[in-house]
Amino acid sequence: MAQVLKHDEDFPKAGNHVKNPHSVLALYTGENIISATGDTWKYFAALAKPALQADVDASIIVRNTHNLINILLQEQKQTKRVNMIDNIQAFAIANVTEALLGSSFEALGNPNHPLLKLQREIKPKIFNPVHLNFPSLDKLPIPSREDAKRLVERFKTELASLVMKGHRHKCQSDSSNLGCRLLCAYGNGKLSEYHLQQNSLITFVAGHENTMILILSNLFVLAEKQELQEQVRQEIMGLSPEDRTNPDALARLPLLTSIIFETLRMYPPLSQIMNKRTASDVMLGEDILLRAGTYTGYNGYSTNRNREFWGANADVFCPSRWGETVDDMNMLYRRATSKAAFITFHGGKRTCLGQKWALAAHRVTMSIFLTTMKWRLDPTWPRKMTPAGPLMPKQLRLQLEQIQDEA
Repeated sequence: MAQVLKHDEDFPKAGNHVKNPHSVLALYTGENIISATGDTWKYFAALAKPALQADVDASIIVRNTHNLINILLQEQKQTKRVNMIDNIQAFAIANVTEALLGSSFEALGNPNHPLLKLQREIKPKIFNPVHLNFPSLDKLPIPSREDAKRLVERFKTELASLVMKGHRHKCQSDSSNLGCRLLCAYGNGKLSEYHLQQNSLITFVAGHENTMILILSNLFVLAEKQELQEQVRQEIMGLSPEDRTNPDALARLPLLTSIIFETLRMYPPLSQIMNKRTASDVMLGEDILLRAGTYTGYNGYSTNRNREFWGANADVFCPSRWGETVDDMNMLYRRATSKAAFITFHGGKRTCLGQKWALAAHRVTMSIFLTTMKWRLDPTWPRKMTPAGPLMPKQLRLQLEQIQDEA
């Protein structure tokens, strides 16, 4: 796996637009910063990197987290339990659209937002098991699939339009906002309308889905482990009120860091990916010949639990495995990534560009959660993870309790 991630020239990306260009999924994801190759990818990366790797403005995350908590506590008061996924998804969408795309979609607290409704319609069509396993069926003029294609086109148009509405000012090429940079390139003729739509869409989809899943998995882990939840709460409470929402200060907390890393190791949001294709005949290791055009990928769930690297307790949630200091943890993080024993953010040249923003936003979110309320699993929730697709607690339900003294 380390070879596949390291040698991008031998194992270039080959997204759905290459693998199954006629499919609904290919129409949805298309060619974008994640799936593109060569000079096209280099240009997309040059556009995105300055925005995704800039210092994170936590004020948007702080405001949205407090709004989310108010919604959750109100639901807890009314129903005695909270279904987390819809509210967490709306929260994640609010963060990525406001912080990265620079446009407020006002999705949080608005379950009937047109874009949310469109995506709820699209997802079952895209992830229909029959058509995922037999994408060639999308070549046929099946009415339901033709409807799905029209729905996807409408979603892409609506999303790009909403991004544009948030940027009525003149966009600058040196902006630290990704939406602004994309629109500037589009306005200058350097980015086609198609690539504007696809890069806006992948920022929206990957930016909110992966962060949503990490939040849900972290909430699940700490709901199960009440003692650990209290320990990390006390660690955060030891900071000044200002530092509790400062991503840099939170990144220096060892227990919080180890819990986040261990959650990402145990429950990688994208547990299985098959998006690389050999450019020519190549030897995998010393004794496996892969012919040109062979698709390669990995199962992140099993790779992240490699017992040769993590030891006999690789299947056990154990934050202490990461070490005692944050420096130790970051060193192990880098070593595990280089050895392809931790591939939640992929690796090699195509490591996820958004990981800095995602981790900073997550630290702030968890800090506010932990200093504002306590939570435990709802006893009626059937403890299950999703069986396929993105890996997360299935329809997670929690019971919440507000902490009265936040000081």
